[in-house]
Amino acid sequence: MNELRESILSVGVADPETAVSVHALLGSDPDLLALAGDLPQRRSAVDAWVKTMFLRPEGPFLEIAASAVEDALGEAPDKAVDETLAAITTRPRTPYDLRAVTGLAEADLDVLLPHLEAAGLVRADANPLDPEAPFWTMDHRFARFHYAMLAEHLPRWRRGYITDKLWRMTHARYDRYVCRPEFHRLAREWALNDPAAAQTTRVTVPDPRFRQLRTIELAAWNAAGEPIALGTIRWKFQMVERQLKRLRYVKRLLGDPKARLYCIAPRVEAAITADPDPDLFVIGPAQLLRRGANESANAPETAPNGDLHPISRLVGAQTRRVG
Repeated sequence: MNELRESILSVGVADPETAVSVHALLGSDPDLLALAGDLPQRRSAVDAWVKTMFLRPEGPFLEIAASAVEDALGEAPDKAVDETLAAITTRPRTPYDLRAVTGLAEADLDVLLPHLEAAGLVRADANPLDPEAPFWTMDHRFARFHYAMLAEHLPRWRRGYITDKLWRMTHARYDRYVCRPEFHRLAREWALNDPAAAQTTRVTVPDPRFRQLRTIELAAWNAAGEPIALGTIRWKFQMVERQLKRLRYVKRLLGDPKARLYCIAPRVEAAITADPDPDLFVIGPAQLLRRGANESANAPETAPNGDLHPISRLVGAQTRRVG
């Protein structure tokens, strides 16, 4: 149940945010890790390591990432493939979303998406509110890095003359499109440790009042298809109270079910930690990677009978109760 957590821990980087950042690029493949030199051990060292290993022409991974899609498909990607994968890199997309962004016909996507999935480039994540429209998500680390960082300026990256300038222009894309999806997936896997959770997904909820779709990145569902937990996630930066208010708003759009609320971030505003809601939990990266007290490596999470909040006991979540 905790394959991603164990894979991240196996990288051997103690700092949780740094470990997620490294794993988002290399996974835990020993051959790739052997090429990566000394791994960064703190968050402040990640930028220099990424530039050296992935963005300089003499680095071992620039050309691997640049050719990742061609290697996976066995042929150079055409325009439709490039546009589809670039769109999926920025966020998970439903088929309707992809039709709007790429201009491809439904029949074309019906052929293309399974082809990309078979090549290991994308995966279809469940969409409980619309099972016929799954969230197509990037599933290939080097391809994700290519579209997030390399594709637009590849000739310049290869020349290597203005690497530092290009990094300043694009480094936010590394956090947003490379690291953040890994953190989201880790959070969803963690939420599955709740014995009542049968599935965890992202969810997009219609907002009739404002004629918009509201998305939250974590929803846990029981076997009956009812939401039992909803979460908002913030990678790298401090979570502000506005995100918690937005989470509660989405909860009301879903009919205000009896569900726990998770604020998952490395840091949160004081207003969130001071919130008196007994069903609100604040979760940090270290807690997502923490094993249970009696759990050995690769063992499943367990909780004793009668534990009302097994997740908080196992991973150290914070909960506040009035009185």
